[in-house]
Amino acid sequence: MAPVRIILNDLTENPTCEHGPTVLFQITNDSDRPEEEYFACTASRNGECSFHIKKNGESRYMRNEVKTSIATEMFTEVRNAEASQKMYCITCQKLLLKSDLSYHKNHRVYDELDEETLKEPTRVLLPLSRDGNEAQYFFTDSALHCFESIFRHLMITKVLCVGAPRLHEYLSTKTNISSLLLDIDERFRWFYDEDHFVHYNMFNHYFFNGQCAENVFGNFLLNPGFSHRICIFTDPPFGCRTELLANAIRTINQSYNRINSTTQEILPVFLIFPYFMENYVQKVMSAMEMTDYQVNYSNHDKFHDGKSGLKNGTPVRMFTNVPMDSFSLPADQGYKYCSKCRRYTHISNSHCSICKMCPSKNGSTYRHCLKCNWCVKPNYKHCNRCGRCTQIQGHVCHSYVNQITCRICTTKGHTEKNCVYWKIKHKKFNTGCLICGGKSHIIKHCKLRKQRLKEKYFLGNYSNSINNIVE
Repeated sequence: MAPVRIILNDLTENPTCEHGPTVLFQITNDSDRPEEEYFACTASRNGECSFHIKKNGESRYMRNEVKTSIATEMFTEVRNAEASQKMYCITCQKLLLKSDLSYHKNHRVYDELDEETLKEPTRVLLPLSRDGNEAQYFFTDSALHCFESIFRHLMITKVLCVGAPRLHEYLSTKTNISSLLLDIDERFRWFYDEDHFVHYNMFNHYFFNGQCAENVFGNFLLNPGFSHRICIFTDPPFGCRTELLANAIRTINQSYNRINSTTQEILPVFLIFPYFMENYVQKVMSAMEMTDYQVNYSNHDKFHDGKSGLKNGTPVRMFTNVPMDSFSLPADQGYKYCSKCRRYTHISNSHCSICKMCPSKNGSTYRHCLKCNWCVKPNYKHCNRCGRCTQIQGHVCHSYVNQITCRICTTKGHTEKNCVYWKIKHKKFNTGCLICGGKSHIIKHCKLRKQRLKEKYFLGNYSNSINNIVE
């Protein structure tokens, strides 16, 4: 499949679909040259939104009017009614008055609503379940307690919940921490007033209700006298494009600085995402570091801590730009403090004195391979041809090598034993650090690395003299 690149221009100049401004996608060939450019929906790319238009002079300025699907008069009447007069139609996915029940014959109806239930709509709503766009999985109570504990430890008083409705309702009903929900699911309008819910697309920073919604957003970010500590918490669909999400987070932070007349303040960010997406996250948000906290969902068939959950626990993790030694993870949920790493890790994560870290990513206990001088998953075996440990089942050396990144020069497409530096520029070491041969550290911790490779690091990217050498 040809690589698809996102062009992050000024999205407000792009054509619009029902989900707001579209984004420009670019399909490139093997030489990394663009073959096709087209505008498509930011929120849905799996067929639910069919907007697709090639980039050209005539179609670039075509715009579709964005409309809300909820009738305002009916909506206002139902939401303002007493709880005893309300029911929720699961089939139609909306609130209704008991007097209108005759219009919902043979529908699945939830008729035991009270004031407390209405404050927790995720207990009633039928979750959306499309991983590519509007997937909804709701946090377990243990996860919510962990998040609250972190917020309190960091003295956070306001949380901007971007696509995290369960957290929003928990903070709103169980704590004194202020919360504003930004979500693309319009159904929450039935349950929250305009000061607590904003209909929002996190992938193009689009407010469906225009200036009124933007004002609510701005008022929440307003921090007179800097008396509040505000954070961004987001739980996006796992199939989303991280470039778009990162762009929205940056825009929110910029809005905070503009509204409060500051220039340098960086808001704390918490992102919920699978551990195997770590490289994608750090590529677009280099300050984000993955914690060991395994996030469980109450309505996911595998990502939970029950008997039917995965062997090594859920793969979902919490990423944050907050320093790891600034907060703790709950001991009663299986976490411990590593004094060497100066951070909380899972009890299955053992510190490696050579790698100088608690290396496990997936919840299993990693082991250190002396041949490749790296900590690896317990089921991995060393491949002498590749010079790396990898899973044996389905392993094809050529395909594997094309997908990995060299630990010496950080260039993709070869292993360390085939690196130009290892083959030409320096003595070959078969064990230990491939830069100096030392046995007490790994390549990325070698003191000679920066000097010999003339390496520089900036915003998550490494550059060195090897990148310009051609075999």
